Amino acid sequence: MSAQSEAQADLPAPEDIFEHLRREDGEHVGYIEMTGDGRFVPYDLLWIRRGAAMDLDEAEAVLDAIGLRLLAEDWLLQEQDPQTGEETWARVRIREIHRDRVIVSRAMEDLSAGIAKSVDLVGAIELPLPTTRLRAAP
Repeated sequence: MSAQSEAQADLPAPEDIFEHLRREDGEHVGYIEMTGDGRFVPYDLLWIRRGAAMDLDEAEAVLDAIGLRLLAEDWLLQEQDPQTGEETWARVRIREIHRDRVIVSRAMEDLSAGIAKSVDLVGAIELPLPTTRLRAAP
């Protein structure tokens, strides 16, 4: 079984999950899993678990604090070099997040000059969610 298939299997049952919308603006900022013992587990938009089981108001606060910040951050995408077969990590930015997939583009650091982040608007890489191929860039 691939790492992605294993990650897909780790998703909570659909009947135990609901979307969390920020109270201030109604923006969808994550998911909350209801546990069998009446607690709640927050997941961000990439389906990354953001804490242990907690009270509902705490889970909502965790997701509200993260918000849409994922869209403004750099990420590293795990790839395999076609010539050597070695794993490499490429800097990417998130273009779109959907419930079941994320679309990223390569960051074009040479063009950004530290002022604004530029991305390749032509090339896009679609990954199913959750994925183990993305990690936050340092």
